[in-house]
Amino acid sequence: QYRSVRFETEVLDTDNYQGNAVVNYTDRDVPYTRIIEHKHFEFGTQPKTVISREYSSEWKVGMEPYYPVNNEENNALYRKYRELADREKNVIFGGRLGQYRYYDMDKVIAAALEAADAAL
Repeated sequence: QYRSVRFETEVLDTDNYQGNAVVNYTDRDVPYTRIIEHKHFEFGTQPKTVISREYSSEWKVGMEPYYPVNNEENNALYRKYRELADREKNVIFGGRLGQYRYYDMDKVIAAALEAADAAL
């Protein structure tokens, strides 16, 4: 079981909306989980800015899965898949969806490098 996200993107008539590329919002009264101001990834100096609000949503068929739902039922199912995969050759579970874990990007890259080393 996974969660998905949806994005609402907007062009704003300001050179700087939030001063940072990503700001997370954890207040339950705020409907979105983060705002991304794209120009700050590359230190843009344009007179306008583009932001994307990210909203968490239930995953449905046809949607992109983004995050695993970590509860006992789902983790038990993952362990069963893992046990089956361990009996096979050349099966590699990778990334958030494959390893059924939340990873920050630096950790997923490190795990991918470790998996590649083990496979080679």
